[in-house]
Amino acid sequence: MIEKIQKQLQLYRWEATVIVAVSGGVDSVVLLHTLRQQLPDAKLVVAHVNYHLRDESDADENFVRQLANHYQATFEHTAWLYVPEHAVEKQAREFRYQFFDELARKYQTKTVVVAHHADDQAETVLLKLIRGGQLTQLAGMSKQNQAIIRPFLLITKQELVAYAQNHNLNWREDKTNHDAMYTPRNFLRQIIIPKLKTINPQVVSHVNAFAQQIKKQDDLITAQVEIYVRTIENDWQRVPNIWREPTIKYYIQKKGIYRFKQAQIFQVMQLLNNDKKPTGVVQLSKNVNFIKSYQHIRLENRTKITNTLQVLPPIMLKLNQWQNFAKSTFLWTDFEPNSDDQSFSFNLAEVPTQLYLRSVKPNDKLALIYGHKKLRRLAIDEKLSALERQNMQVLATQNDEVIAVKIRQHWRVNANFASKQDVKKYWLACRIEEI
Repeated sequence: MIEKIQKQLQLYRWEATVIVAVSGGVDSVVLLHTLRQQLPDAKLVVAHVNYHLRDESDADENFVRQLANHYQATFEHTAWLYVPEHAVEKQAREFRYQFFDELARKYQTKTVVVAHHADDQAETVLLKLIRGGQLTQLAGMSKQNQAIIRPFLLITKQELVAYAQNHNLNWREDKTNHDAMYTPRNFLRQIIIPKLKTINPQVVSHVNAFAQQIKKQDDLITAQVEIYVRTIENDWQRVPNIWREPTIKYYIQKKGIYRFKQAQIFQVMQLLNNDKKPTGVVQLSKNVNFIKSYQHIRLENRTKITNTLQVLPPIMLKLNQWQNFAKSTFLWTDFEPNSDDQSFSFNLAEVPTQLYLRSVKPNDKLALIYGHKKLRRLAIDEKLSALERQNMQVLATQNDEVIAVKIRQHWRVNANFASKQDVKKYWLACRIEEI
C-alpha cells in the first residue's frame, strides 16, 4: 500500500510550495501525511473551508489547524457565510475552488492537491451517466487539470482507510456522508455501489478502468479534431462526415462557448446536412449564434448583428471632400488617391451631378450584360453571408438608380453606366476609422 501511494506521488513534478486541500476526513489526512513524507522540505499550505453546514464544522476547523501545525504547514482557512437554498453541493464546490485559486496566487504556486480517490471517481462517472451530458464527461475527473492535482484517483477509499489505520492517523467523520438521502452522491455511495458490489466486488476499479478508456479515446479524437478545426471555418465540407460533430463541438468550445446542449449540436448538424438550405442560423446562447453560409461557418455575437441592422441615411458625395459613412470615411475624387488609402477606380460614361453612397435596398437592381438582376439575388449567387449582405453598399443617382454595388471588397458597375471608352477616370477612396 505504501509503495502504491508513493508511486503515484512520484509521477508529478512538485513545486517548492504546495497547497493541500484538507477537510479533516480520512482521505485528506492521508494526503497530507503522505505529501509530508514525500516532500520533507516543501512549503505545505493547508487549505480548509468551514461551510458551517454542521454543528461539528468549527471542531473540524480546529482539528485541521492542529494537523497543519503537526506537519509544519501553513494553515489557511475561509468560511462560507452564505448558504444557498438550492444547488448547495455545486455552489460549495465553486466557492472551494475559488478559494484555492486565491491561495495559489497568494503563494505564487501552480500546485493545488486534492484527495479525490477511486471511489469518488466511480461516483462521478455514474452521476454523469445518470444525469446525461457529453460522452467525454464519462472520463470523470482528470489526474491533473491546470493547477489541480489528484494523485489518489487510482487508490480506493478502503486502501486509504487501511493506510490511516496502519499509521495510527486520526481523522474526523462527517456524519452527513452516511446519510443516503443527503445528496445524490451519498445515495450512490451508500445504496447503489454496495448493491453493484454484490454483482461484482471490483465494480469501483472497473468503472475507473472504463473512465480511463474513454479518456484515452477522447485524447485520440481530440488530436485528430485539432487538425480539422484549423480549416473548418473556411470549408466545413472538407471535414469527413464522421468527424464533423466532434469537430464542431471542439470548434465551439475553442471559441469560448462551453455551455451548450446536445440538442443544439443536433440542430447545427441538421443545418449543415441540409443541402436545400445553404445558409442558416442556430442560437447557441443568449448572445451567440452559429452561422452557416454555404461552405463557411462562424460564430457571431447577436448583439453585434443587431447593431449592424440599423439603416444608415445616404450621404451625397461631394467631389474631393472626405465624408463619413458606416464607420469609414470616403472620398469621391478625380485625382488618383494616395497608395495608403483603399481606392477603386470607375470608368463611367457619364457622372451624375449628384452622387449618393448608401446601403442596399430590397428592390435594388443592377444592369448586367445579359439583363438586370436584383442585388438580393446577386448576393445569393455570390454566396454572401448575412453580415456581408448587410455590409453591401451602392453608389446611386439622385433618382435612386444604382450605379455600382460593393460586394465584399470590390465594386461592380452597372452596365448602363459603364464605359469602355477612354473617359475621365474617377476614384472612390476609403479609410476605415473603426473596425
